[in-house]
Amino acid sequence: MRKLIGVEMRLPDGKLPGFYAQIVKGIADRAELFDRHKELLIFRSREELPAVLDLLAHYKVESDLLDLLLLPEDGIRRGPRYEDYIVETNQENRYAVLSEVRFFELTEERPEAETAPALAQLEEELIVRLEPPGIRLLAVDAQSEEWAERVAEAYRCGVRWHRFEN
Repeated sequence: MRKLIGVEMRLPDGKLPGFYAQIVKGIADRAELFDRHKELLIFRSREELPAVLDLLAHYKVESDLLDLLLLPEDGIRRGPRYEDYIVETNQENRYAVLSEVRFFELTEERPEAETAPALAQLEEELIVRLEPPGIRLLAVDAQSEEWAERVAEAYRCGVRWHRFEN
């Protein structure tokens, strides 16, 4: 899994369809675009952003920067809230916006831990389960951290949060 940076453009209303194409072409001349999805442009690093943001300012396009996590190709199990939080691109890449999603492992902190019923209760709010070789991460909405910890505690499990820093 890799952390990438997204630029979410807010295009002005009333522009012709060629306006977006012109911006994307201008960005491609200035920085290497890793991926894109609608108005979301995805780059490998923040070093590429100054030229991109200058171009957007020239066209008077507002934007927000998003820290994204590129999910693995294999071992993804969609949760009931997957569609609300995970961005899928035409290149078949999947991204989580790190400000909106929290990743964790459910751990067996005590010998009497009951992970199966804890997972069953957590399932209703899960965004995604990541189970590529050697990893088992669960993801919930950022506002659900405390709830996930309470569920884990009720079944004598622990929670190990994963923060994806630069």
